[in-house]
Amino acid sequence: MAIGLGKKMRIASVQEIMATRARATFSYRANFSTIGYGNVDKMRTWCEENCNGLWRSETHYALYFQFELEKDATMFMLRWGGAEGNKLK
Repeated sequence: MAIGLGKKMRIASVQEIMATRARATFSYRANFSTIGYGNVDKMRTWCEENCNGLWRSETHYALYFQFELEKDATMFMLRWGGAEGNKLK
């Protein structure tokens, strides 16, 4: 008997497929809960100018940035993750 034929199989939703793909591509994530939304454009500009790998930001359901490369995530957190980075308006 072939594997899976005796079990009821479920097909993943588009959201589940995209979430899995995002985790596979963007291994590093920086979450923010207290930063002002006025800083998001500055953060995106910083990423456009400084990141070498792929990156993305989410501001609709939560506030976070994801990065393909560890170096980009580290440099981003050094710039934006501390108290000084969060004070910018």
